[in-house]
Amino acid sequence: MEYPTELQSLLGVKYPVIQAPMAGATNADFVISVCEAGAVGSLGAAAIKPEKLEEAIRQIQARTDQPFNVNLFSPIADKALPLLSSRPQIRYLLERYHEEFDLGDVLEPIAMYGPFEEQLDVLVRAAVPIISFHFGVTEEIVRHAKSNSAIVMCTATSVSEAIDLERKGVDIVIAQGVEAGGHRGSYLNSYTDGLIGLIALLPQIKDSVKVPVVAAGGIMDARGIIASLALGASGVQMGTAFLGCDEAPVSRVWKDKLEETYPEQTRITDMISGRHARGVVNRLMSDLESTDESPLDYPAQYSVSRAVREYAHRDGDSELMVMWAGQGARLVKRVPVSDFVGQTMKDVISFFSTKK
Repeated sequence: MEYPTELQSLLGVKYPVIQAPMAGATNADFVISVCEAGAVGSLGAAAIKPEKLEEAIRQIQARTDQPFNVNLFSPIADKALPLLSSRPQIRYLLERYHEEFDLGDVLEPIAMYGPFEEQLDVLVRAAVPIISFHFGVTEEIVRHAKSNSAIVMCTATSVSEAIDLERKGVDIVIAQGVEAGGHRGSYLNSYTDGLIGLIALLPQIKDSVKVPVVAAGGIMDARGIIASLALGASGVQMGTAFLGCDEAPVSRVWKDKLEETYPEQTRITDMISGRHARGVVNRLMSDLESTDESPLDYPAQYSVSRAVREYAHRDGDSELMVMWAGQGARLVKRVPVSDFVGQTMKDVISFFSTKK
């Protein structure tokens, strides 16, 4: 095991840490603070329209000369937006919420993400140094992303996905253990095939591909980083751990909830968005899961609850928020980004120094 790692050399970053690109929980200021602390800041850009995305990238480039990442959700086959009337139980549940909180008429599905091709064009034109994808990629996407010298990363939840990503030209594979918060990156098979713990998944992916592997899922502090490097990772991706930081653009209520959430109080569900994702169990998740209906196609399912979720964030109602979080949530630290990254990496470096 070597430190500095292959990831640090490839990305030109001080520390082998990537802040996960959590869509809806990142912004330009947050990314800059992470980059300036010596880690890779990541902008979750799936829901950012091209003109706003271009503006955010300009802000980042103007205020840091450190490498940063922008993440997109790979395009899913275009489908006509379904009508909520096709899910009467889900509609009735939302009607109850809208009546209880005076939110007006229940909203029909809308297209939340993309357009992917235009978003990717923005990243290429802006010469974003690192581009990452979730939900798989095609060889054409990888070629386009690399056409202006970007390093390309993508998530794998199984060994077969990691091998497929390397074959398609991806430079770095992110091994996503079942412990991870947010959406599962599975794309080749059923999501159940990717429900593998990081300790089992990481070394098998490492032994199956030649590109650097980044560990993700439940990593909250130096102990998780040290263990990941010992298992063959070149670095780690941390999401929930960064949500506790002062600069993270999420509500105080969400941060408070993370501190009191035990591992068993998070759950993977497809009823929030239409794709399987891990979050904190609350009233919204439980009520949606109590229906006998399957969810609308992703992300239509996510969009129909948008008025409820917006109300919850305005009012600080944690029972109706969507709070994506990994199984390590309770280990979150409420400190500035610079303190979190600095102290964590001090502990990592100290460990390796004593082993020499």
